Amino acid sequence: MTNKLWGGRFKKKTDPDFESFSASFRWDRRLLPYDLAIDAAHARALKKCGVLTTAETARLLSAIRLLEKKYRSETLALDAGAEDIHSAVHSALRRLTGPLADKLHTARSRNDLVSQSSRLYGKTQAARLIRLIQELQKSIVRKAETCREVLVPGMTHLQNAQVVSQAHIYLAYVEMLERAKFRFQMAQDLCDVCVLGSGALAGVTFDLDQKALARELGLSQVTRNSYDVSGDRDFVLNLLSSCAVLGTHLSRIAEDLMIGQTQGFALVELDQAFCTGSSMMPQKKNADFLELTRGASGVFSGNLSGFLVTLKGLPTSYNRDLQWDKKFLFESLETAEEILLILSRVFLTLKINKERAAALTADESLYATDVADYLVKKGVAFQAAHEQAGRLVRFAEERKLPMSKIGLDLLRALAPKLDGGFYDHLNAEHSVRLKKTLGSTHPSRIRTQIADWKKRLKN
Repeated sequence: MTNKLWGGRFKKKTDPDFESFSASFRWDRRLLPYDLAIDAAHARALKKCGVLTTAETARLLSAIRLLEKKYRSETLALDAGAEDIHSAVHSALRRLTGPLADKLHTARSRNDLVSQSSRLYGKTQAARLIRLIQELQKSIVRKAETCREVLVPGMTHLQNAQVVSQAHIYLAYVEMLERAKFRFQMAQDLCDVCVLGSGALAGVTFDLDQKALARELGLSQVTRNSYDVSGDRDFVLNLLSSCAVLGTHLSRIAEDLMIGQTQGFALVELDQAFCTGSSMMPQKKNADFLELTRGASGVFSGNLSGFLVTLKGLPTSYNRDLQWDKKFLFESLETAEEILLILSRVFLTLKINKERAAALTADESLYATDVADYLVKKGVAFQAAHEQAGRLVRFAEERKLPMSKIGLDLLRALAPKLDGGFYDHLNAEHSVRLKKTLGSTHPSRIRTQIADWKKRLKN
């Protein structure tokens, strides 16, 4: 017999290289607090169904509390050569309670223990990420409120397109993050299931009170099929997918800021605390955090793709391939947490160059759409108005003059319906005030959006 939870059938020791390769302790030690919570709940459940006496239960619970106390004080020493966190905890309990610890494994398999601890971890981490996303949203809304009146060129196709409030762009980020937050809320639901009592795949022969176990662990549901949950990792996929979408959003936001801080735009100034320099070029101030955030999108997407491929060929029920889920899951959730924590501070310290914004919005081609709409109101069909506005822009470019410096008589040759009111449309403040629709960049809409988000995020 080998010294393993599963060793009774084996006479020969595990090959040491295989043992090292197959061990998951280097990853799943993060599950320790959840493993201990499960152990405590399971001990009480075993007492209810007569496997443990009152004295035995008290002794086990006392040992579990001691391990929890040592964990919180960072003095808990576990066997570094353990196969996984569950084996490490079992060994620690055995040192404290002797053979009594072996009774704790009654009516459970590592399959349901692994799944349950991973679900508790996932639920906790998802809740933490939801809070961090909300904190980032608050930081962005606060920044938006300080630059409601800063008007900048909004872009499509990486080309300056129309004037918008800088706050309007920031509020777009808040909307993106709200969708990401919703995904984590859905991912939490798949984690919120008690699978204890499922055993390896068929259930157990002891009458465990699964509903009581669920309540004690803060879970709202009990699994309906033990065979399904032994191999179910949809909750991991949902968390990885949520991280991948969040990572994509964060990458796009980072790219916006990267473009804004280039010398060509010079709209955004990133605080030095989030930048690095060059080992060769003394003048450099590199926005490394933004680049690392942008690059992390590949990590999130790669982990999702990697685990999808792992699952693709597996039969239902448990297979050891599923052990790889932790590598993917821990890296994605914990990387997302790090980025969100830092990005909130990035936005709080971000500066906008108002003078540069004014210089960029002096480009009168940004108002071509407003000019076309103005012509429509004069009775010109939009397609014709679009063509005439385009001619006006080209005419001004060819003469290297702004349209506001060209006489009305010359411009009327290209757009006969023009009158003196045309020149009012070549102005950033006038442009944003022309917008009327909900969700637009009109100053009153921006104020309403900011007030609405402040209320929603407070609640």
